[in-house]
Amino acid sequence: MKLSCETKEIAAAVGAASKVVNAHTTVPILSNVLIAAENGSVSVRATDLELTLEQRLKAEIEEPGSITVPAKLFAGYLANLPQTSTIDLSGTPNRVSVKCERTNYDFNALPGEEYPPLPAAVKGAQFALSGKRLREGIEAVIFAAATEEARGAVMMGTLLEIEGDKLTMVATDGYRLARYETTLDESPGGHERFIVPSRALAETARNLAGAERVNVNVLGAQNNQLQFSAEHAAVTVRLVDGQYPNYQQVIPAKFDRKVTASVPALVGALRRAELVAGDRASMVKMNLSNHTLIVTANSERSGNAYEEIEIEQEGDDLTIAFNARYMIEVLNHVKSAQCRIEFVGPLSPAALTPAESTEGASQLYVLMPLRQ
Repeated sequence: MKLSCETKEIAAAVGAASKVVNAHTTVPILSNVLIAAENGSVSVRATDLELTLEQRLKAEIEEPGSITVPAKLFAGYLANLPQTSTIDLSGTPNRVSVKCERTNYDFNALPGEEYPPLPAAVKGAQFALSGKRLREGIEAVIFAAATEEARGAVMMGTLLEIEGDKLTMVATDGYRLARYETTLDESPGGHERFIVPSRALAETARNLAGAERVNVNVLGAQNNQLQFSAEHAAVTVRLVDGQYPNYQQVIPAKFDRKVTASVPALVGALRRAELVAGDRASMVKMNLSNHTLIVTANSERSGNAYEEIEIEQEGDDLTIAFNARYMIEVLNHVKSAQCRIEFVGPLSPAALTPAESTEGASQLYVLMPLRQ
């Protein structure tokens, strides 16, 4: 293999690929990134066997071929080269040489033929949407997925549900729920449900967000893999096998109290009160009364917190307690100057939505209260 390409482009591709590599793998070649040159372009691929990222970039190919090099090492080297330069890369099955301006480095390598192949290209359902809308949806929900393996792979995943031309993304850890709905540019028709590891969706948002259009295909003989692809990049992920909780049961059918509040004011009050709460549950109380939201927290160690926020209020007064950290995380994902919070009672879930809707999309967050 022998090629020349822009340093900036290959550095970005290898850097992104290195984030996919499992640092604790016991299979040596899975610590490497695959570089394959053919037909006037270079593909850079990394996998941990559950998640695969592949990117393509332009290059001058003198000799086609493939090689694998240690991902973290090679990414660090490329990141420290002048990004306005070009590099000459040549390789044999066990060695890769890189020349850039007046530097010349050799790296140990493993043959490209030994790298795990891409998933079988047996295609099932297909749908598409803009990269911008996909990124917005992913960022709006994945923070609410469980992060502890003890909760199980299903709860660590995000549900992608398709009904006609509507895409719904849902993530929950049992304490809060995030839902994002949007319209697809291309729909498979009918009803489809996929549980995607949230980590894979984060990589998808990071690498495909700039694409005008992202195509999504179901792959594999058992339809157990999903591929997100754009012009120069693709993320392929193994789906989670299991039954996602019935999230509709968590969302109250109706509410009898509603407030509209400033997001910055509420976030500021909650952050300060959380400092005083200080315990594991970060419990703060919210009292709705006479168009005022009173946020309080207390602890024997830190003292007492008291905040007043002017709100618009509909319905009776109410005192309810929440985990401040969970509510702050929700509010950080509300792209609106104001939010609406709807309540049923002190022990029932509350629903939070942006006061100003986004064209073509909607967000909903559900928070479980704490016992006072």
